[in-house]
Amino acid sequence: MPTYSFECRKCGKRFLEILSFREYEEGKRKCPKCGSSNVVQLLEGFYAKTSKKS
Repeated sequence: MPTYSFECRKCGKRFLEILSFREYEEGKRKCPKCGSSNVVQLLEGFYAKTSKKS
């Protein structure tokens, strides 16, 4: 499952969440520090890991 990065606009806390696509589409995020639902997703780099050996 993908890992998403978020930041709370109220307290500034950054946090990660591992979500299924369904959970992500529901869009119900809350800050783990202050409980605010005013959070934004952060854009970060990623890498793909495959089982194919080169």
